[in-house]
Amino acid sequence: MRFMIIVRASRAIIPYLLERWWGLNGDTARRLGPVLSQGGEFAFVLFAAGAIQGVVGEPMVNLLKLAVTLSMVATSLLLFIAEAASRASKPEPPPAQPKKFAGHVDFVKARST
Repeated sequence: MRFMIIVRASRAIIPYLLERWWGLNGDTARRLGPVLSQGGEFAFVLFAAGAIQGVVGEPMVNLLKLAVTLSMVATSLLLFIAEAASRASKPEPPPAQPKKFAGHVDFVKARST
């Protein structure tokens, strides 16, 4: 579990900092971090190849598979949190006021007088 958190955090923070350095706004950088930090399906292929070759033991492969799977599941939740943070950081625009035109006559008021 700690491994997944470390991988996700490092793979999200580094792109975020680079994006901010390149001049992207904070909202874009916040949304892109969780997507880039997700472990991919190719990791399962690499883990299987490592286990077959004897480079990585079966218990470690199972732990790494769990970390990648949790990483993939957590992406939706992290995107939801990033979107909520983005909405919370933006002030709500004031309600639009109807435009008044010069020479405008309110038909209901003109008729009742």
